[in-house]
Amino acid sequence: MNGFVNLNKPMGMTSHSCVAKLRRLLKTKQVGHAGTLDPMATGVLPIAVNRATKFIQYLEKTKAYNGTIRFGVTTDTDDITGFDLLGEIALIICSNILKQNPAPHITEGIVQESLPKLTEMNSFVGKITQRPPVVSAIRVDGERLYNLARDGKATLKDVPLRQVTVHSIDVRSFEQKDYPEVIALISVVCSEGTYIRSIARECGESLQNENGTGAIGATLSTLHRTRSNGLFSDTSLTFEMIEQQIEEGTFELTPIEALLTHLPSISMTPKSELMWHNGQKLTWPVADVSGTFAPNCPLSVAVYCDGTLKGITTLTPQDSNNYSIAGARVLLNP
Repeated sequence: MNGFVNLNKPMGMTSHSCVAKLRRLLKTKQVGHAGTLDPMATGVLPIAVNRATKFIQYLEKTKAYNGTIRFGVTTDTDDITGFDLLGEIALIICSNILKQNPAPHITEGIVQESLPKLTEMNSFVGKITQRPPVVSAIRVDGERLYNLARDGKATLKDVPLRQVTVHSIDVRSFEQKDYPEVIALISVVCSEGTYIRSIARECGESLQNENGTGAIGATLSTLHRTRSNGLFSDTSLTFEMIEQQIEEGTFELTPIEALLTHLPSISMTPKSELMWHNGQKLTWPVADVSGTFAPNCPLSVAVYCDGTLKGITTLTPQDSNNYSIAGARVLLNP
């Protein structure tokens, strides 16, 4: 049993606890996820099973999310699982509304006046520099930031900046519920490592209050991942669906090769595949590499023999017409 589970992660579970539950359900220890989702978040969590864990690093990196930003609240975690920095406890609820008294200066009009800025979001699209939330799994001096933050040893200014790519942000709508605050429904397509919580915080920082004396602030109140590593939410499985399919004997993993179609590929003869499998050095013509890739650069390629995936190998430029195949490789069947 080798492949991926397209898990629809439920709210409230950590990614680690999802992995642990699947280990029990699938009765195998070699299980790992391909990208953390916060406990509050739901949606696509790719889970690798057995040999598939060796291929996680080669998966397609684009991710997509639907989220809800609530203006007028600033929390230490940049989402509703944290504490309002004005002193109120932020409540976790299963809706778009955070039950908390808003600051008196926050009105729908303030946000509406700033709509052109927020809708364009020029400062949030493209290759950007982002400061992740202080409550995150990033390591600083060997320690997880969330541990340092809980111990009072780290604040937002201690979080190192990182470069990420945001391909697009669409503001789908603004809504006002039963309180004088506004929520924005957004869709984001981005690279791995992008924090939607940080985007929410930075949106709030970019909008001024009615007196122009400070930012109105914002926090993320819902997050649903619709795409990750080539898997999509419309084909994702809940734990209940997985358990039922296992009981019925119909459960199947997504094949490893199905998530490697974005990679360049080469097709070997049985003889050359055996030599490669045994670690022998090979020369491979540039003209015999299929797919899109940058010339004169090392690249990872999927290796096929007789139409069957055999693994991943690295091609190193040898000259203008040939690559060298040697060293690092990942075998589907070692």
